[in-house]
Amino acid sequence: MLIPDEPYLGFAALCHIAGAFCLIPALLHTRTPQGTIAWLISLLAFPYIAVPFYLILGRRTFSGYVETRRRQTDSESPWGELTDKITNCMKPYAIRSADTAGEIMQTLGDIVRLPVCRGNSCQLLIDADNAFPRIYDAIKKAERYILIEFFIIKNDSVGRNLKNLLIERARDGIHIYMLYDEIGSHKLPPGYISALRKEGVKIEPFNGKRHFLSNVLRLNFRNHRKLVVVDGSTAFIGGMNIGREYLGKGALGYWRDTFIQLHGPSVQQTQISFLEDWNWATMSKSTPSTFPRLCWDITPQPEDKTVLVLPSGPADVIPAWKTTIIALANRATHRLWISTPYFVPDEGVMSALQAAALQAAALRNVDVRILRPERADHILVKLSSFTFLRDLDTYGIQLWAYKKGFLHQKVILMDDDIATVGTANLDNRSLALNFELTAIVRDPGVCAEVQAMLEKDFYSSVRESLEDYNKKSLGFKMLCNLARLMAPVQ
Repeated sequence: MLIPDEPYLGFAALCHIAGAFCLIPALLHTRTPQGTIAWLISLLAFPYIAVPFYLILGRRTFSGYVETRRRQTDSESPWGELTDKITNCMKPYAIRSADTAGEIMQTLGDIVRLPVCRGNSCQLLIDADNAFPRIYDAIKKAERYILIEFFIIKNDSVGRNLKNLLIERARDGIHIYMLYDEIGSHKLPPGYISALRKEGVKIEPFNGKRHFLSNVLRLNFRNHRKLVVVDGSTAFIGGMNIGREYLGKGALGYWRDTFIQLHGPSVQQTQISFLEDWNWATMSKSTPSTFPRLCWDITPQPEDKTVLVLPSGPADVIPAWKTTIIALANRATHRLWISTPYFVPDEGVMSALQAAALQAAALRNVDVRILRPERADHILVKLSSFTFLRDLDTYGIQLWAYKKGFLHQKVILMDDDIATVGTANLDNRSLALNFELTAIVRDPGVCAEVQAMLEKDFYSSVRESLEDYNKKSLGFKMLCNLARLMAPVQ
């Protein structure tokens, strides 16, 4: 094809050619008809802007991570041998149950290739005042190693306290492996990282030491996991990152969040998730001999609670987190309570929630509630969530706004049978783009604790209604619907 002599015409022609090439993957891989139409129009009409955005935001798979995971499951590779060893150590604690809750957990376990295990203990840690001291205490008592993974690490008083504690433990001979997300931790200064490395802490960015272009093309994928593991015996999973605002000392004031502390075979499952991320971040392709020397011994806990740790993300063959929400919604018999800071579900999740509500009205009297914050740290997400009021209200789904402060916890309670605590929200990022980690617990005692915790949260909330939304100005409604169109990139 001849390129016109005028430079700007040549540039325009190349942009339109690039837009035409991008049409093929947009048609084949975009998940919704609305998204497909949006990309087709923008790539054809505005390729100068749309092509770079599509290359960064249009990708839905994390192919490099998928290849890394495939190597780990190759039984003939050193990684496959280690994976088999890890899986075998959990077999004595694997449990199957034919009832509804058991079937849900077994299905999810099959998706992520991890067994549902008994022999665990679980403790809710409500807010940073409870979670951070417990995490710091475990770090201080570490005898062999510490694994740390956070989406956001800030160089404020909380971040510096953690850094100083890790340096102290590294000087004691404790092996420390630390992952952070480059986007979430974009304000973390190089001096913070170099100070840790100088003392022997092995700290790496999630996307690792790759060339500039590959990292740019992965900007839309984030490692949103928050995880601490000590000596392979205790693990912490939850919503809080490392920063002052999680102590309620930021612009949003009081910060409502939840972590869960685990002991037992579930800890080994968190280590598998961390090891996969570490493998990706460090680009090791030989043998696992250079990887963290972790403890895979299991001490069963007398509480004997059933737990599955569910890693999810864009490398999933079957979307694990989306499947979790749909399964819980479809099988709930009297309660489905969801607490999330960001409520912008896709069509599949929304349909499952509506189906649960329909069954409530016609058959089962299921109490379906969504709890979200009244205050917003991401204004587009909050505006988008208003547009779901009509869909929720029509089906009898209750939407509640937490008023006491900023609600950031990611918790689900299904009946009196299953509770989840983790890092995943109900938005496009957690459903399709972020790497997340969730503890799924089947235990009436833990469910009763979660119920009491959420009832207290509902007491500090107000129910939102469609009438409240209808009273808003036309301009506000238009702004909300415009924000919803941008949900895939929020």
